[in-house]
Formats: sequence, structure tokens, C-alpha cells
Amino acid sequence: MKVTIGIDPGKSGGYAIGWGGLHSINLHTLGEDFEFVEHIQDLKDHPDVTSLEAVVELVPPFAGKMIPSSSSFKLGENYGFIQGVLRMAEIPFTLVRPQEWQKGLSGLQGLTSNKRKKVLMNHAKRFFPNTNGRITLKTADAILILRHFLINQ
Repeated sequence: MKVTIGIDPGKSGGYAIGWGGLHSINLHTLGEDFEFVEHIQDLKDHPDVTSLEAVVELVPPFAGKMIPSSSSFKLGENYGFIQGVLRMAEIPFTLVRPQEWQKGLSGLQGLTSNKRKKVLMNHAKRFFPNTNGRITLKTADAILILRHFLINQ
């Protein structure tokens, strides 16, 4: 079975695992680094997985004037860590800009931070009402990144 992982590397990000497309999805938050590494290794070793790929949100070099440098640093650190794990595990991945995966999602114009995240979470809940794992502010972007990638590949 082909497995695709959508990853939001944000400070409080998450990842969505699509088993055979968008029919069966598991959601996870990015907690401790070792948990993500172990989960990736478990997926690689899973007997039903015939193909494994990932799509990762491309982190912008400038996050904005209102974003503290400590948050930008953590975002960049997570982004590099995730890429390193995927490269080490020899999992091919695609980078997708936020503007790309958010294109066509209504109600985002002019919104920032938490208000924007809530609108994205509502889109995710609308697209995936029966997802295995509750869609939260931490996992909403990941499942939308996964959806965008699988629909547009």
C-alpha cells in the first residue's frame, strides 16, 4: 500500500498519514523528536507499506514582522530536523509553499495567527468529517497539506 505523509513543521505542528490516499488518515502532533523518528521507522518497516513519500510545508525565510525570532528559529529547527529524518530514512519528499496548499480555501484573506488557524481547522473538519484522530489546531494544516498534494499530483 502507498503511504503519504503530510507534514506541518510549525512550532506546534503535526503530521497526517494517508494510507492508500485520502481514505484512511491518521493524525499526529510533532511531540518529542525521538517519537517522530520512531514513527517514521515503524512506517518504513510496516509489512503493508509498499511505497512511502512525504510532503512538507516549505518554510519561508522571513516569517513576518509580528513573529518573534524565537518562533522563527524553532520553525527553522523543526523544518531542518524533519528534512534530515526523511533524507536519512530515504523517503522522497516534496516541498509545498503555504500559498500553494491554501489556494482555493475561502475565508483566509486578511486573517493572521489563531484566527487563520481556526478557519483552516474548520476547512479540515469539513473535508474530513470521519478522520481517525481528532482534527486540532496542531494537525489541521498537516491534513490540508496532504489533501492538496494527493489531489494535485
